[in-house]
Amino acid sequence: MNVLSPRARRLLLAGALACAAVIACTTTSSTGPKPPGETETETAQPLPSSCNPDPSCPGSTCATSITAALSTPPVDACPRFGEFQSDVDVYSWNTFVAMNWPADTSTCLPNTQSSILSGNGPVVWETYPQDLDIFLAPDAGSPGKWCTFSTPAAVEKALLKLRRATPAERHMLAAGHVDKVLVSDSKASELVAERFGGIDQAVGGPLTDQNGRFVRYEKRVNLDEFNYLIANNLWNAAGQGGATVSFPTGPNQNPGPCDGGPCGPTGAMELKASWKVLNPQEIASKRFYMRQAWVFNDEAGDPSPGKNPVTVGLAGLHIIHKTATQQTWFWSTFEQVDNTTSSFFNPHCPNCQPNTQTAKKPYTELAPDGGPLNAPVQVVRTTPIQAEKTSPGLNAYYRGLLKGSVWENYQLISTQWATGGAPQGTPVPLANVTMETFIQPKASCLGCHKNATTVDGGASADFSFLLGEAQ
Repeated sequence: MNVLSPRARRLLLAGALACAAVIACTTTSSTGPKPPGETETETAQPLPSSCNPDPSCPGSTCATSITAALSTPPVDACPRFGEFQSDVDVYSWNTFVAMNWPADTSTCLPNTQSSILSGNGPVVWETYPQDLDIFLAPDAGSPGKWCTFSTPAAVEKALLKLRRATPAERHMLAAGHVDKVLVSDSKASELVAERFGGIDQAVGGPLTDQNGRFVRYEKRVNLDEFNYLIANNLWNAAGQGGATVSFPTGPNQNPGPCDGGPCGPTGAMELKASWKVLNPQEIASKRFYMRQAWVFNDEAGDPSPGKNPVTVGLAGLHIIHKTATQQTWFWSTFEQVDNTTSSFFNPHCPNCQPNTQTAKKPYTELAPDGGPLNAPVQVVRTTPIQAEKTSPGLNAYYRGLLKGSVWENYQLISTQWATGGAPQGTPVPLANVTMETFIQPKASCLGCHKNATTVDGGASADFSFLLGEAQ
């Protein structure tokens, strides 16, 4: 009797599920109202072989349609026997969909009456607090309560902290016409770069796009991580003295580390986003998830001599998640699909030096007349998109599910995770061209973040450099 290998059994199951999905979709009645937040596709896409058909592992099982059930992020992935990179890549896509689901801003939870296919914002992760909301100056009091960080009043307060707003600007903020205040032109803040020598050199400074504009960055944390930081007094430097930092992993963690109770249903998550200022053609293309933001000419908060607010488009997104199976976190990274073909690359400049910094210190974006001061960086991907090799067809499959929405223009680059055979993470290099532009060949999320410590350098910060921003 022939015994099928696990891989063969997996492919047979995937094929069977694909057939079932096709039959289910082609026989679905089009009459009657759809449940809130649920979308039917006219024709089902065959599941790629990289989809995990095991329903006992929803985090690593491919979605077959976009429904409100996908607005809940998976608690964990199920990499069976450490065997399949595709399992964690499916988990990454499921997380991406949940994090980019339209938010209910009154609760900072997903709005299940809407759908990611609407392309509406703010999305769930944008309602989370930023590092600037948590790691406050000693004279600024303590951080606010959950779900108070993305209101028009909070955005206005953030702007006023940096410079005096004009009456017209304050009116726009109060009316909710401005979504963001984007300060940082580097993935690493000045304080973290100062405290952790070499970070600034590793990151390489600002990235200038083909419009001569700096990319802006923001960092946010979910409820589980926020509660842990507050309950354990880690948001300030004094509270980190002698602390043992171990972020929660979700519902399976024993009670205790979060003020006497379970830490939450998801586990600690951090998100880092890169945004580019869009020109009129890019806005008209509708290929980016777009928001309105105030930007500054430098990290000192000097007013931009250009138009403000501006329309920014999401160029890249890191999602990191500590789970029960991944105490060293999952590291997922996504990009907008035009990054290396037009947004950050000029095909008519064959002699441009690739991935070479063009801005000089002190980093300043625009001249007084509003013109760009820095030449564009010619961004070239040095490592092929690993997800295309390890999870063939997966990007095309999920982009197909999201077809017709702005989110079909995003792709998974890869997911790094720890295995017994690769303690630095699998895959070994992992870079987002908008965040690790200048260090792509040697970029490793785990390899870098394992060096994160508390402010005094005395203890591990459990892979989070955010604690280095405490004051």
